[in-house]
Amino acid sequence: MDIELEKDGSTMKIIIDGNIDTDGGHELSVQLQEVMEMDDVEHVIFNMTTCRTTISSGIGKLMNFYKYIDAKKGKMEIRGISDSLYTQFMEIHLDRIFPIIRE
Repeated sequence: MDIELEKDGSTMKIIIDGNIDTDGGHELSVQLQEVMEMDDVEHVIFNMTTCRTTISSGIGKLMNFYKYIDAKKGKMEIRGISDSLYTQFMEIHLDRIFPIIRE
Protein backbone atom coordinates (compact mmCIF):
# COMPACT_ATOMS: atom_id res chain seq x y z
CA MET A 1 0.00 0.00 0.00
CA ASP A 2 1.16 3.51 -0.82
CA ILE A 3 -0.17 6.77 0.57
CA GLU A 4 0.26 10.09 -1.18
CA LEU A 5 -0.45 13.45 0.43
CA GLU A 6 -1.33 16.46 -1.74
CA LYS A 7 -1.78 19.75 0.09
CA ASP A 8 -3.43 22.77 -1.52
CA GLY A 9 -3.90 25.60 0.95
CA SER A 10 -6.06 24.33 3.80
CA THR A 11 -7.15 21.23 1.84
CA MET A 12 -5.31 17.92 2.07
CA LYS A 13 -5.97 15.11 -0.38
CA ILE A 14 -4.92 11.67 0.87
CA ILE A 15 -4.65 9.03 -1.85
CA ILE A 16 -4.55 5.45 -0.59
CA ASP A 17 -3.28 3.07 -3.25
CA GLY A 18 -3.70 -0.55 -2.23
CA ASN A 19 -5.40 -2.44 0.57
CA ILE A 20 -5.13 -1.47 4.22
CA ASP A 21 -3.67 -4.56 5.87
CA THR A 22 -1.58 -4.76 9.06
CA ASP A 23 1.46 -3.04 7.53
CA GLY A 24 -0.73 -0.58 5.64
CA GLY A 25 -2.61 0.26 8.82
CA HIS A 26 0.64 1.28 10.46
CA GLU A 27 1.59 3.43 7.47
CA LEU A 28 -1.88 5.03 7.49
CA SER A 29 -1.44 5.86 11.16
CA VAL A 30 1.93 7.51 10.50
CA GLN A 31 0.59 9.58 7.60
CA LEU A 32 -2.55 10.69 9.47
CA GLN A 33 -0.39 11.78 12.41
CA GLU A 34 1.67 13.86 9.99
CA VAL A 35 -1.51 15.56 8.73
CA MET A 36 -2.68 16.21 12.32
CA GLU A 37 0.55 18.09 12.96
CA MET A 38 -0.36 20.56 10.19
CA ASP A 39 -2.43 23.20 11.98
CA ASP A 40 -3.68 24.83 8.79
CA VAL A 41 -5.44 21.73 7.34
CA GLU A 42 -9.22 22.22 7.52
CA HIS A 43 -10.57 19.96 4.77
CA VAL A 44 -9.39 16.41 4.14
CA ILE A 45 -10.40 14.37 1.08
CA PHE A 46 -9.56 10.67 0.95
CA ASN A 47 -9.33 8.94 -2.42
CA MET A 48 -9.66 5.18 -1.92
CA THR A 49 -10.41 4.16 -5.51
CA THR A 50 -7.76 1.42 -5.56
CA CYS A 51 -8.29 0.30 -1.95
CA ARG A 52 -10.47 -2.81 -2.12
CA THR A 53 -10.36 -3.91 1.55
CA THR A 54 -9.39 -2.70 4.97
CA ILE A 55 -8.90 -4.37 8.31
CA SER A 56 -10.98 -3.12 11.25
CA SER A 57 -8.11 -1.08 12.65
CA GLY A 58 -8.01 0.82 9.33
CA ILE A 59 -11.62 1.85 9.90
CA GLY A 60 -10.72 2.76 13.47
CA LYS A 61 -7.90 4.99 12.26
CA LEU A 62 -10.28 6.78 9.87
CA MET A 63 -12.78 7.26 12.71
CA ASN A 64 -10.12 8.63 15.08
CA PHE A 65 -8.97 11.01 12.37
CA TYR A 66 -12.56 12.10 11.78
CA LYS A 67 -12.93 12.88 15.51
CA TYR A 68 -9.78 14.98 15.35
CA ILE A 69 -10.81 16.95 12.25
CA ASP A 70 -14.38 17.40 13.49
CA ALA A 71 -13.17 18.72 16.87
CA LYS A 72 -11.25 21.48 15.09
CA LYS A 73 -14.37 22.30 13.01
CA GLY A 74 -12.83 20.83 9.87
CA LYS A 75 -14.38 18.66 7.19
CA MET A 76 -13.54 15.12 6.08
CA GLU A 77 -14.89 13.14 3.15
CA ILE A 78 -14.13 10.17 0.96
CA ARG A 79 -14.29 11.14 -2.70
CA GLY A 80 -13.51 8.13 -4.86
CA ILE A 81 -13.88 4.63 -3.44
CA SER A 82 -13.76 1.08 -4.80
CA ASP A 83 -17.06 -0.82 -5.11
CA SER A 84 -16.10 -3.43 -2.50
CA LEU A 85 -15.00 -0.86 0.07
CA TYR A 86 -18.06 1.27 -0.63
CA THR A 87 -20.29 -1.74 0.12
CA GLN A 88 -18.40 -2.43 3.34
CA PHE A 89 -18.61 1.20 4.49
CA MET A 90 -22.34 1.38 3.68
CA GLU A 91 -23.00 -1.80 5.69
CA ILE A 92 -21.52 -0.20 8.79
CA HIS A 93 -23.16 3.19 8.01
CA LEU A 94 -20.00 5.29 7.82
CA ASP A 95 -21.88 7.50 5.35
CA ARG A 96 -23.93 8.77 8.30
CA ILE A 97 -20.75 10.14 9.86
CA PHE A 98 -18.95 11.70 6.89
CA PRO A 99 -19.67 11.97 3.16
CA ILE A 100 -18.66 9.00 0.98
CA ILE A 101 -18.89 9.85 -2.71
CA ARG A 102 -18.27 7.41 -5.53
CA GLU A 103 -16.56 8.85 -8.59
